[in-house]
Amino acid sequence: MFKKLTTPEGRIDLTNYFSVFFLVGISGFPFFYAAQINILFLFLFTLFIFFKRSIKFDKRVLSIMIFFYVVDILQVLIIKPFVPMTMLGTYTRLFVAFFVVALCDRKYTQYYSTVIYHLAIISLFFYVPCVLSPAIRHFCETTLSAPFKPPFTEVSEFYERSPTIIIYNFHEVLAEYRNSGPFWEPGAFAIFILIAMIFNLIEERILWTKKNILLVIVLLTTLSTTGFVTLFVLIMGYYFATGNIIKNIFIMATVLPLAISLYFSLEFLSAKIEDNIAIAGDDKSSRFGSGLADITDWAKSPIIGWGRGAMRYGGRQFTFFTAEQHRNNGLTALLASYGIVIFFVLLGNYYKSLKTLCVAHSFNKSFALFSFVVILLLGFSQTIFQYPFFYSLMFIHLMFTKKTELLR
Repeated sequence: MFKKLTTPEGRIDLTNYFSVFFLVGISGFPFFYAAQINILFLFLFTLFIFFKRSIKFDKRVLSIMIFFYVVDILQVLIIKPFVPMTMLGTYTRLFVAFFVVALCDRKYTQYYSTVIYHLAIISLFFYVPCVLSPAIRHFCETTLSAPFKPPFTEVSEFYERSPTIIIYNFHEVLAEYRNSGPFWEPGAFAIFILIAMIFNLIEERILWTKKNILLVIVLLTTLSTTGFVTLFVLIMGYYFATGNIIKNIFIMATVLPLAISLYFSLEFLSAKIEDNIAIAGDDKSSRFGSGLADITDWAKSPIIGWGRGAMRYGGRQFTFFTAEQHRNNGLTALLASYGIVIFFVLLGNYYKSLKTLCVAHSFNKSFALFSFVVILLLGFSQTIFQYPFFYSLMFIHLMFTKKTELLR
């Protein structure tokens, strides 16, 4: 598993593994992501390695970042007061995402999927005992996690911190047999697993490998509605990309009725989705409610959005963060925060990276479209696009289209 990811001397590149692990950590681990200093640490670390390896800086990165810069400047001039730390935070995230991708070069996706694979294995070592024994779960939540209180983290009255040991988060939904892995909740774990599966499918062109079977098993333990729906879309996309028309028709004729049956028979699928739709107009914390609220705000500033600061909610300032400001829809949150320009820049580069990966690994380019739809569905369920790892997806295609090889 590690043979492909070694230095020219045959050593496992621990620097790259650490960089990818930490990038995932500041994008999803409760122990890391709530403290801005962790992003700064990874930025300085990767910057040092970047120069130490004499890696050439790809100027095309600036062509992506310039859009963020222009939108930020326009927001300062038109909408909000200048907040240096907020703006600095955006570019720190962007640069750290690029540096990690550049360190790993064309193997970035392989490092990522390997990290997620091992985190999935680790999750089972905690999930299974905690589900089988409430006493073990109580021990893990109180005693085992006691030394792992996140440092440099501000206390939030709205967001409660779950007990964690860094590599596993003992979220309260463990009592409901849901597996969060090391992430902030089970739905987030499902998102990172599905992106790893996208990379595996493109690179190996085989669905039921040992790694993917394990990832699917762990995905099922999340009991994530979005995870189940997007897994179905991803598998269908794989079969469409690898099969002929007759085979595709046969698959749809057999699998689609099964999927519909499961949807109505599994209450956590149908009831949750229907409830989200029903309360959309009243509850801004639901996916559809968040979407409606964000679209309303975005319509007032469609080109540049409202930024990530105090004016984020349609120009309505707030003193304390409450359920009124809570949002769960990443797609519409991206629109409301940055407007239509950044929305298309970010998602356009996502698609370009997926398509480039398919071409580089001789896989049907139509799978890039299905993968892109999967990421949109994942973004619809969580506010993920502001995290450094999700910025990194914009830069992957640059590693495959450069004119000269980067120095290693």
